[in-house]
This record gives sequence, C-alpha cells and structure tokens, in this order.
Amino acid sequence: MKDADDFYKPEIKQNVIIDCIALESASPGSKVKVIQTGFITSLQNDLPITFDSVLKPFYPNELNLLNNALVIIKKDNTAKIYHQFPLALSVNSKGSVIKGQAVTEEDIFDIVKLEFKDATYEVNIESSDKIIFLFRIKWTFGLYFNFSKNIDLKNLSELLGYWYKRLFYSNLYSFIENKDYFDKLVKDGWFPFIRLIGSNFNKIITYYEEGKKHDFHIDNLISEFNKDKIQSFTQYWWGKDIFNDKKPILEAGISSFLQNNKEGFITCLHTLYPQIEGIMGSDYFKVYDKKPSFTELAGYIKQKAESKYRTLSSTGFPSEFYKYLNKTVFESFDLATGKIDLSRHTTSHGYANANDFNKAKALQAILILDQIYFYL
Repeated sequence: MKDADDFYKPEIKQNVIIDCIALESASPGSKVKVIQTGFITSLQNDLPITFDSVLKPFYPNELNLLNNALVIIKKDNTAKIYHQFPLALSVNSKGSVIKGQAVTEEDIFDIVKLEFKDATYEVNIESSDKIIFLFRIKWTFGLYFNFSKNIDLKNLSELLGYWYKRLFYSNLYSFIENKDYFDKLVKDGWFPFIRLIGSNFNKIITYYEEGKKHDFHIDNLISEFNKDKIQSFTQYWWGKDIFNDKKPILEAGISSFLQNNKEGFITCLHTLYPQIEGIMGSDYFKVYDKKPSFTELAGYIKQKAESKYRTLSSTGFPSEFYKYLNKTVFESFDLATGKIDLSRHTTSHGYANANDFNKAKALQAILILDQIYFYL
C-alpha cells in the first residue's frame, strides 16, 4: 500500500515561466492589460481560453478529463503538478456532528475554509509561490490563480473557501443577489433561513423563478416540517439558556402549529411572535442593561450574526436578515392605506388580516426563531 507521500507525490517540471494572463490581444509594442491573480468560472465566456492557456502546459494529455488540478510553482520556477491532492473544507453545520460520520450537503450551511491537507499529508505552500487551482462543483468549474509571488498565507484558506462556496451555492447567491427575487421573497415572509439552505430552499428558488405559478413547490416544503423534523432541530434550542427559559411557551406554539389547522396556526403565531422579540430583547438587555427599541433589536442581531459568521459572503446572511426583520417582524402598519401585513405590531395590536394566520406564516415564525438561535 502506498503511503501518503507516494500517493500525493507531484510531477515535477523545471523552468516554468508564467507571470500573468493577457486580458486582451495586442500588436507588438502596444499596451496590453494583464492580470496576475483572479478567479473565473465556466459560467463566464472567457473560461475556455484561460483554462487551455493556463492548464495545458501542465496537463497536456488530461485537459479534457480534468475535474480538479493543483499546480504550485516555486520561486526557482520548479512546478509541482499534482494529479492527486487532499482537500479539506471547514464548514458550519446545522446540527451536531460525530467524528467519523458521513456529512451531506443538507447537514451544512456555510463553507469557511479550504485547505490542501488531510490527516496524513499537507501540500506545502509558501508566500513566494505561484498557484493554480481548478475544481468542479456538479457541472460548473472554478479556476483560481495567483502569479504575484506574494500570497497572503494567513488568508489563503479563507479566500479559497469563499470561491469554492460561491460555486457550491451559486444558485442561492444568484437568487439572493437578484433584488427583484429577494424583495418578493421577503414580502411573502420567506428568507434563506439556515435550516432551509439546500434542497428545501431550492424549492423556493424554483417557485419564484417560475413566477410563483406552482404552489406545490412551497406546499411540498412546508409539508416536510412535521413533528419529527421540527424536533430534530429545536432539540438544540434548549442548550441555550435564553431559549430554555422560554421552552414551555415555545413548545406550546410549536404544538399549535402541529395541529395543522387554522386554529392552530392562529395560536402558533400569537404565541411565537412575541417570543421573537422577547428572546432578542432579553439577550440585548444582558449586554446593555436597557430595553431596546425595535431598530436597536434588529441592529443587535445583525451585529451578533456578523461577529459570529465573519467569512466573506456568509450564507448566514446577517445583513440580509437585518433587512428581513425590519420588513417583516418589525414592519409598521398603516390602517389608512390598508397596509396591515402580518408583523409583531399587527398581531399584538389586533390589526392583522385573518388570512395571514396560515401554515406558511406559522412555519416562518419557527424558522425566524431558529435563525436567531444560530446568531445568538
């Protein structure tokens, strides 16, 4: 059996000179734009040219078969060409994880770091190196390169994790970054809740991309949240005192949701909406020793989330959740214009429309609490 050094042993190529990539064609003696470091994907039109020009010198016979590639060029222009290399991801998980168990896409919600190492081997990278890294996520390729000979080793793993994440969650990002889709999503009370990221939120994406024509996408999602599904994640809530102190109230609201009828949804929302404010406000009071305003509450949760999920473009979406809270939970109402969407204010003051006390809104209340659990 080969040991790790033999298994991952790179091919060596001498006198490799590559310092940048031309961004345009130019005649002799004229100016030309070049780039030393960057990231492109197969979703961009310029990838085939860059893919061929950058990788063909190192993988001349494998170019059409490559799914992953790693080249490290040392300062003496010696290239280490890896045909096998370890790849480790640091991720945020939705629940508890046991060493040695299999982890699926549904178990995680964010990618924090990417490193070329495993338990037995680590690819050595120095700040003076040049690097080429190709990876594939499903049907999409990503290519990162840095020929500057000035790699920020402290932040390299986070940067690579960011680019890997952008491809891994490409559908999620493209949807959330579309203002029209995001505004419609929030207006309907939905959000890329951590608990939904994965196949469930893909149903929401499809629903909106199809112009909200097929309600079964949302209905199928909601129907998954039965007693076992909800208990599978609320079990973690009670590990935090601020949730455990409210356990009888929260469980009463969830129990009402599980009645699966109009009466239950009404009771669920009237029970849980005040607890959203109460849990956030109690945590705020511990820190600042004063009762917060609604603006301060939303800002506080944003601050807590940003400090906890510091990675670039975290799929915890702290900034977006701040907007969501202000547009849903703490949205003001106006009787004169008929603007009385379901919110903390319309429920507590008795102005909410009876039709808004439905299963979707009740589930959203549970998911809002779950999102806050992750942030606090």
